Amino acid sequence: MSVQHIYDDGLCTQCGACAALCPKDGIDLPWDAERGYRVVVRAEACNDCGHCLTVCPGPGLDFSPGAWWRGDEATTPAPDFLGPWRGLWFGWATEPGIRHAGASGGVATAILQGALERGVVDGVLLVGSDPDNALATLPVLARTAEEVAACRGSKYNVAAVDLLLRRVMDEPGRYALVGLPCHLHALRLAQRHSRRLRERIVLTLGIFCGLTAEPRATALAARRSGVKPSDLARVAYRGPGWPGGLRLETSAGAVREVPYPDYYDDYLAACTPPRCRLCPDALAELADISVGDAWLDRFTGSDGVSDLIARTDVGERLVRELEPEWLTLTEATPGDMVASQSEAYRVKRHVFRGRLWLRGLGGRAVPRYPGLRTKPSLGEAAAGIADLTRELVYRGLGWLRYR
Repeated sequence: MSVQHIYDDGLCTQCGACAALCPKDGIDLPWDAERGYRVVVRAEACNDCGHCLTVCPGPGLDFSPGAWWRGDEATTPAPDFLGPWRGLWFGWATEPGIRHAGASGGVATAILQGALERGVVDGVLLVGSDPDNALATLPVLARTAEEVAACRGSKYNVAAVDLLLRRVMDEPGRYALVGLPCHLHALRLAQRHSRRLRERIVLTLGIFCGLTAEPRATALAARRSGVKPSDLARVAYRGPGWPGGLRLETSAGAVREVPYPDYYDDYLAACTPPRCRLCPDALAELADISVGDAWLDRFTGSDGVSDLIARTDVGERLVRELEPEWLTLTEATPGDMVASQSEAYRVKRHVFRGRLWLRGLGGRAVPRYPGLRTKPSLGEAAAGIADLTRELVYRGLGWLRYR
């Protein structure tokens, strides 16, 4: 058995872990300009060892209180949606330039640069932009503050940062990994079976995620803005300032800027990978530190404020060491934190349960999440139906109006 059926069933997260860790190097991830990474298991190379399945997050994850990944953190509070935590803050990068350039206060950049400066890590696995394809992302191993800064900002596109796990296996050192919840699910699964990965990846930074997008979403946003996707040389999805906006640069040097609310809408949401709508983890519960936009009215007009959650001793210790030199922080309550993510809560709880139910109703494979309530209420079933309808309508409108 291999992950081929996971991909064929529409449960692939496009994280890249399977290709990185296949003992036979028998999995290819060719790029599709519409959907992102495809998974191709080469039959002549595969010996059905099943290792790729042990690191694949596609079939689901155990969220029960005693789940294996919680380890010593199982004693921390783990309320539904918020997950386990040791400290909660609102904050931003102390350096004004880092704060202004970031997606929501520059907290992730500050943490990573601070960790490098203090020798906590030797390198950072994160996502950058592909210089040869403006519609694609690129996994990057950054070893300097400048290389980290070059990758800052949100990437509303599929990313396979876990492809870099192969380099971690081959190159000794202490690494941080920055990723979405699905990337961290795969990493923890891989670490469960690999002492080398446990010893070498010593810090994880999780980015909040409502939904990510396929590359066709960027192409659609360009066409809606009057720019041919084939003319694009560079795309920036957020910043500078908060909440920033989409910046499209063409190979001829022309620049088009689109405010965040004008492109992060139902058209973009209609270009989401299928597996995203079946994931309940908005706040990167498996990370040492989780960060994301603080969507509260009181922060409107600021230069960016982030939610920051320290989930482990490692994460809490680093955050406290980086304050105030690198981070400016104010303690937050669990209620504040959840309130700042009200839309993510709607998507990752109410809509999630409805979409999971709909998929099962259609006879398709669904991921399993022991420890979480997945059976929808009538209202959640209705929310799932409404969400699917909206997705299909806007996907059709996007094709008809902007092809």
